[in-house]
Order: sequence, then structure tokens, then C-alpha cells
Amino acid sequence: MRSAQVEKNASKVLKAIFGFILFFLIGSLLGTFVFLIFFWFRPAQVIVPDVAGMSVDRAKQILQNAGLKVGQIHGEGLVQFTVPQEKSRVRKGRTVNLFCEEPRRLTVPNLVGAPRETAEVILQSMGFKVRIAQMPFKGADGRVMGIYPPVGTELKKGEEVSILIDVGEPGRD
Repeated sequence: MRSAQVEKNASKVLKAIFGFILFFLIGSLLGTFVFLIFFWFRPAQVIVPDVAGMSVDRAKQILQNAGLKVGQIHGEGLVQFTVPQEKSRVRKGRTVNLFCEEPRRLTVPNLVGAPRETAEVILQSMGFKVRIAQMPFKGADGRVMGIYPPVGTELKKGEEVSILIDVGEPGRD
């Protein structure tokens, strides 16, 4: 009786060992197959072109021609650097962020005495936001009486410039 039990236990151990070896071989073959497929069919890679010193539009065109997407654009002006860096090897279709030089400073022009419409057009074409303040005053109607920040101040594009406009004599209807 004892030898029948020992035979059964030995048979179970052999089946367990055989099962382990079978699963190990199948797993190894599958792992090798997946590994080889990954290297045979891995995504195409490209090198990030050097677009430093170029305009944003030109840099976008070059990056798109290289098979890359343009992501965020930080700042204005010419491109200073990219993330990921130029000459980096990346997957085709990767997003590249552009970092540009700081916006140039613009000088507030002297528009005192100019007609309101002319002053607005000039300031807006320079890239300033225009805020109008009106005040009755003795003098020619619709002319710029003052400007803030003062003439000659340097501002970034998009900052606000207020102009004080003469709307005619006080108390006159």
C-alpha cells in the first residue's frame, strides 16, 4: 500500500515538473516573439531639426516636414530652442514645443494733438491695447490731450496705453 502511495506522489511531482517546464517554454517563446516583433516593427524615428533663429512659421513648416507636430509656442519673435532639443532622436509624430525670444519692447509714441482715430490706429497697429478716456476741455474736439504711460515708455506688445481725448468745452451741449 505504501508503494502505491509513493508511486502516486511521484507521478504528481513529475506532472507538476512537466507542467512547469511546458509553461516556461511557451512563455519564453511568446516573450521572444513579442520582443522580436517590437524591434522589427518599432515606430520610425526622426532627428529633431535645428530651428533656432528662425521665425515661428518657418520652424513649424520644417518640423512638420520632418514628421513632427508643433505643440506649445512660448514667447514671440525668433525661435531660441525646442523641447525636445535639436538633434535628439524621437519617434515620428512627436510633439515639439517652441521657445521664442521675449517680445520686443515698444516705445510709446508722442500722439498729443493727433485726432482720436489716428492715435487709435497707430497704437493698435503697433500692438498696444488702447483705452480711451474722455474729458471736456477748451480746445479742438476729438484730439489727444494726454497719453499714459508717458511718451517714450517701453512696453511689451499687448500692454495697454490710455489716451485722454478732448470732447469739447465743459457745460456746452
